[in-house]
Amino acid sequence: MEIIHTPSEDYVPLCLVNTRSGTPFVNALELRPLKNTTYQIDSVALSVVVRVDTGSTTNTTYRFPLDAYDRVWVPYYEQAWTQLTSSLTVDPDSHIDFWPPSVIMSTAATPINETAPMEFFVEPPDATTGYYVYLHFAELQQLKPNESRAFNINVNGKLLYGPVIPKYLTSNTVYSTAPITGKLNYTFTINKLENSTLPPILNAAEIYSLLDFSQSETYKDDVDAIMSIKSTYGVKKNWDGDPCVPLNYTWAGINCSSDVLEPPRIISLDLSSS
Repeated sequence: MEIIHTPSEDYVPLCLVNTRSGTPFVNALELRPLKNTTYQIDSVALSVVVRVDTGSTTNTTYRFPLDAYDRVWVPYYEQAWTQLTSSLTVDPDSHIDFWPPSVIMSTAATPINETAPMEFFVEPPDATTGYYVYLHFAELQQLKPNESRAFNINVNGKLLYGPVIPKYLTSNTVYSTAPITGKLNYTFTINKLENSTLPPILNAAEIYSLLDFSQSETYKDDVDAIMSIKSTYGVKKNWDGDPCVPLNYTWAGINCSSDVLEPPRIISLDLSSS
């Protein structure tokens, strides 16, 4: 499982909660830093659904060191698509915030039928699931003066973004600024504009589902105080993780406030049988 999350503090609390479905465990935990200007989603986290190299010609999965952020890119094909390639480096002098690797961006998918749109589909488990979509583009052909490539991106027939006019060997990322939600299926369509002489392209795509991490961690001073009490008095209770979060699994002997507008506070403490 891969999650993108912006912590509210200078640390990342991790708590595995026994929800009475078996003892929780984790085999490995890896952290990767991202630029603050990428994947900017307030109070929520993103869980990777797919991250695909749509123009792959090698059927190879790529990650670090070719991707500086160690994102895993897997090849993806549609029978109605063909590939464009370039032996040149995409973004040779600078990098956009999302920094898709050149090995991914130097190939692109395009429709075999140049008048046809490019389509891909997402089927959520329910209508409440929200998605954020990030589509990466770079022109790989040096267009002649009488050539142009421009297209719109639609979701279920409604404009998501456009027009997109890819720049030669320069990455551009188009993304949804609000969650796409409320439907049981989504059709993403990339449509060539009428005055465009060339069909649309798509170099790479990322789709994330929304995780609600809006519940704040316990007020930091309270956490520091309760950890000091645990250490000083040798408390034997099973006190690990966040004292108040999740609210249904607060530490034994602790009562917490539940104001949705403020971080939880420890409001009472029972040290009996500790």
